[in-house]
Amino acid sequence: MPTPQRRRQRRDGGLSNAIGRADIAAEFLRRNRTYRAEHAQMRQRIADGAVAKNAAESAFARRWGLSFRHGAR
Repeated sequence: MPTPQRRRQRRDGGLSNAIGRADIAAEFLRRNRTYRAEHAQMRQRIADGAVAKNAAESAFARRWGLSFRHGAR
């Protein structure tokens, strides 16, 4: 079976905007219904004042295994 063009370009260094692990992970979460529902629930609880923003976001990040480098956008 021939190698797809995109894969061939990435291996050869010709694809400058190839997706990486972080992009794949972000796309997985974007499509995950449970993640989206829990995220919306967290945001609503913050808006309602039921939980502090930092505490809620930290707990959510731990639950989903999220980590961010300092200064990353």
